[in-house]
Amino acid sequence: MPAYAVKHLVDERGPLSKIMKRVKQTPYSLTSKEPEATDAAAGSFVYVIEVRIQGGLRTYWLGYRYRAFEKVRPAGGGLWEGKYKFKNSAQFAEPATGSYFDAPVRIEDSAFCEWLAAKQPGMAEIPPELLLAVDAQFSYPANEARAFA
Repeated sequence: MPAYAVKHLVDERGPLSKIMKRVKQTPYSLTSKEPEATDAAAGSFVYVIEVRIQGGLRTYWLGYRYRAFEKVRPAGGGLWEGKYKFKNSAQFAEPATGSYFDAPVRIEDSAFCEWLAAKQPGMAEIPPELLLAVDAQFSYPANEARAFA
């Protein structure tokens, strides 16, 4: 099953810590890419990655991953946060499958970072050979990933 990366641009949306209270209740991500949002809603994992730019250097920080089951458009044909057409989320009123970090963990894998840097903001399918790099960060004991409850 494919997995997807969603960039969360700190310069535009603030740090992930601003939305984590809502994310912990029902994990979600925002995008305007319809084919990817539709495919992700079929039970794929979505990895939300915080993008920081400091001194001209772009770094990537893993915030959370969850299994998506819903693709929702805002009521009245509007946009989520005034910019995004779709919201992917875990099943409402069901325990979410996935995990998160209290503080995002920097992604050090250079191949994954190069791949992500070449992608436009939104949602992109992660190549299987690169998925292992981000999955490993959730199982690394020092990172202290927490399961959604």
